[in-house]
Amino acid sequence: MHLLIADDHELFRSGFKLLVSRLFPGASLSDVSDANQAWDVLNAESAFDLVFLDLAMPGMNGIAGVRRFVERRPAVPVVILSAHSEPDEIVECMGLGVRGYIPKSASEGVLQNAVSLVLAGEIYVPVNAINQILSEGNGDVAEDLEGLPEGNPLRQLTPRQRSTLALMIEGRSNKEIARSLNLLESTVKAHVKVILRKLSAHNRTQAALIAADLGWPRRIRTRTS
Repeated sequence: MHLLIADDHELFRSGFKLLVSRLFPGASLSDVSDANQAWDVLNAESAFDLVFLDLAMPGMNGIAGVRRFVERRPAVPVVILSAHSEPDEIVECMGLGVRGYIPKSASEGVLQNAVSLVLAGEIYVPVNAINQILSEGNGDVAEDLEGLPEGNPLRQLTPRQRSTLALMIEGRSNKEIARSLNLLESTVKAHVKVILRKLSAHNRTQAALIAADLGWPRRIRTRTS
């Protein structure tokens, strides 16, 4: 496993490199201090399994730099390292195809879980960041979603599916959703499967991010009928 760490803060980069090497013994790690160096390394070596990028490092230019890396090397998963968790920034990054967004304050366990998910083809965004994204959504969006364009995937969800999605966004398990909506757990699983398909999402985290990007309201009343 070959990983690239790109961050301009030497102390953080060194510590992060040590942490990753301890969590993933045998991994080959390369590190650079700016976006141009990262690009040079990627051009020289093609066998990277994952790239960690700091949004604020020299030469990155924020979201524009992210787009550059993702579009030119689409086969290499990109994970953003950031000292902040700005909702709009996270949604925009994930929309570009970034596979993970990890706060620099993340614990060892969170980092290990995040990297493992990304390497397995999944995506990672902290749950608290998802909650923040949804709580800071557009307050003008009607709670029943009727104000959204007819072609919006959220409009294609049935009332029961909307209720299920609302509880998924809250982080509820299938068992908890079944109890809350008075459904069989197998029925909830079926609803979740349909929701993921309609939103073109691979997992619950991605479904929540897509819902936010599509205009999911700040508050959705959970319907029980």
